[in-house]
Amino acid sequence: MKRLLALTAITLLLPVVGVLATQAPTVQGEYLEARSVSVYIGACHYGAEYVEGGKEATLVWNIHQGNWNGISLDGLTVVAVVSAENNLAVDTKTRRSVLYIDADATPEQRAALSDLIATKRSQVVGKIVSTEIVPVAFTKENLEYKVRVGKVLTLSVSRYPCQNCTQPHHIWYKPLEKIDNAIVGKSKAYEYKDSILPVTWSQGEPTNNIFVGNFVM
Repeated sequence: MKRLLALTAITLLLPVVGVLATQAPTVQGEYLEARSVSVYIGACHYGAEYVEGGKEATLVWNIHQGNWNGISLDGLTVVAVVSAENNLAVDTKTRRSVLYIDADATPEQRAALSDLIATKRSQVVGKIVSTEIVPVAFTKENLEYKVRVGKVLTLSVSRYPCQNCTQPHHIWYKPLEKIDNAIVGKSKAYEYKDSILPVTWSQGEPTNNIFVGNFVM
């Protein structure tokens, strides 16, 4: 009888052990998204920008901890610049992107980061046309963020202190990344210029075009 109970217990545990053994590793950290249109604004401004704008975005994943393909990605940052033929809010078919991976990452980490984004966020970034290895700097001080990607991208961000203190305007877009309780903010400087994608911009005026949140892949 005891042997039968032991065998039954083992049989019940096997599916649980199998599920735990096959669970995908978790990568988590902080996320910034800078759009080429205002995400938090009045209705008239939103309507004017929607049709002709919103075709570009910069996505920044600052990884706090996690691994992919058995490779630790703790402390690394990967950036994607995405463009499409139409507003990114509706156009998922023509999205093209360039990945920028920190030059401080090892060759194994670079390969893991590239595969992570291509595997877990293919719908978000669309077709990755190039992966560039460049210095990537991500800094945060209180509510201020700064991102620099080689000589091609500069982003300075000031986020708002809470999620629900953005009235009287409205948040018109959803973040491209899956984040809960996204907080909006403004870019104080936002410049991008590279020869890989046929897009370039330089926003000198503060613009309410930022989403900030935590991500889990």
